[in-house]
Amino acid sequence: MPELPEVETIRLGLTDRIIGKKIISVDFDTAKSFQGKTEDVVGSTISGVERRAKLIQIKLSNNNNLLFHLKLTGQLIVIDHSERFAGGHPSHDWHAELPNSNTRIVFELSDNVKLYFNDMRKFGWCKVLSPQAIEAIYEKDYGFEPLDKEFTVEYLLSKAKRIPNRNIKQFLMDQTIAAGMGNIYTDEALFEAGISPLRKIKDISVPEWQKLIDSMCKVLNMGLKYGGTTDSDYVRADGTKGGMQDHLKVYHQTGKPCANDCGGKVIRITVGGRGTHYCSQCQN
Repeated sequence: MPELPEVETIRLGLTDRIIGKKIISVDFDTAKSFQGKTEDVVGSTISGVERRAKLIQIKLSNNNNLLFHLKLTGQLIVIDHSERFAGGHPSHDWHAELPNSNTRIVFELSDNVKLYFNDMRKFGWCKVLSPQAIEAIYEKDYGFEPLDKEFTVEYLLSKAKRIPNRNIKQFLMDQTIAAGMGNIYTDEALFEAGISPLRKIKDISVPEWQKLIDSMCKVLNMGLKYGGTTDSDYVRADGTKGGMQDHLKVYHQTGKPCANDCGGKVIRITVGGRGTHYCSQCQN
């Protein structure tokens, strides 16, 4: 699933290609994929593309919004005459004729442009929502992002005191605490901070919390700089691969020598049902 840097990279790519386009029609396969009324969308103009955590929000001129969650295999594909731009799960759909069996929603836009929402596994969705409804979702389901100025030691301690026995990996993966974080950047941040993913949060000191915040910001900014991580389920908005995978130190590096030259090797364990990569020698 794309994380904060990948979704932000998609947002940036889509911004240049769909803002100012008028929505002519909307076709969809199921009510799960498109949750809303087409009459609340058709006739409006796309006025902005924003991101919150792992969500993409397309703002409309009639004050409604299209809120997308790509989940594991979702794609947003823009076809402008003979050119294609895509963000999300890389598959044959990038080159295939659309719509096809994986197409869940087709937005016909002005100037003969089409926006496709494809999703092979059908976990993703698009919701038509008012600004108030979107803010309610953000407030209820998402905490601050690590790059927000409000993401402080005090903020994390206020969250940690409610669940002191949770391990730090699961704590950081909780979207109500660290919005936008996922498996890749959590593993990398914990490595940079020298903290084991198995540590109980009650045992983390104030200086370690600050070091962890700094490490999260470092790896997220690197992800943004290199256009995201490409493993099995992400390509950038222009269909090219991100470059962050060339700079990962523990994620999918099982068996390789530790990048800190500590003499240890990267190992893979399961934490909270998620594959987790770390060096047991220098992460304590």
